[in-house]
Amino acid sequence: MYNERRQDRRLDIRLPLEFYAMGAEGEDVLRTVTKDISTSGVYFELPLFKGVTAPKLNSLMNVELTVPPGDGYFPYVGRVTSVAEVIRCDPLPVSDGMHSEVPQRVGIGARFQQPLKLAFE
Repeated sequence: MYNERRQDRRLDIRLPLEFYAMGAEGEDVLRTVTKDISTSGVYFELPLFKGVTAPKLNSLMNVELTVPPGDGYFPYVGRVTSVAEVIRCDPLPVSDGMHSEVPQRVGIGARFQQPLKLAFE
């Protein structure tokens, strides 16, 4: 039987995610979408297009999530930022074996290293 080690409830939600390694900025920003998120961490998949490499285990990265506005909870776009440590980096199967242009993908799990900061536009 699998023993769940997570302390916080995960939300299966797709949010735009930008991240870059600590100490790097500008053109080193990578963009993807979350698979799930909690108050303690985030999981996302990253396609490894030409020139894109997966972050290294235990490396730190700056992350920024975009939270869209929604009826009933907030009328403005929000941005959530934090620093996260890469704790998982797993190769994922190629989704379409018929096309050689389909990039390899990795699943990345990262633990937030500081409280999440929320700002609204």
